[in-house]
Amino acid sequence: MLLKRGLWLGKGSLLTEGASIGEPLVCDIEIVEDEGGFTITGDVWAADRPPGDVSIRIAPNEVGTYTMDVRAAGAALDGIAKMESEPNLGLLWNEAGTQSATYALFALREGYGFRGFARMGERTVTWEIAFALKQQAVGGANVVSLKPRRRR
Repeated sequence: MLLKRGLWLGKGSLLTEGASIGEPLVCDIEIVEDEGGFTITGDVWAADRPPGDVSIRIAPNEVGTYTMDVRAAGAALDGIAKMESEPNLGLLWNEAGTQSATYALFALREGYGFRGFARMGERTVTWEIAFALKQQAVGGANVVSLKPRRRR
């Protein structure tokens, strides 16, 4: 399984059908693992939109796939995912059948790639995001670097 615990920062773009240029997209999420699966929470920012909350629960089911519960961008979607081999794939839909999404999660050299499509009523969007593990910076008056630095 590709998902790993931690704090992740994602940067990418969101492209609406009919647009020629994608909007910048930023995701700040935390992945927590417990005995029942994974919980992903955080925020998503698109260029001209206010930040939105993201809440995702992924848990194994009795048939060898994973059940998903997604709350993001004002949408409430349920679905199924294949998480045991790469790429991880998922299919999501709302109860009324008016919204659906599909995605692929795959390994990059230093993180994850996340691509997908969503259909919300008459609107279709696609996204591409690269996620990298956030580095916890340690600093302070009592911290000394032992690594020599190049002088210019």
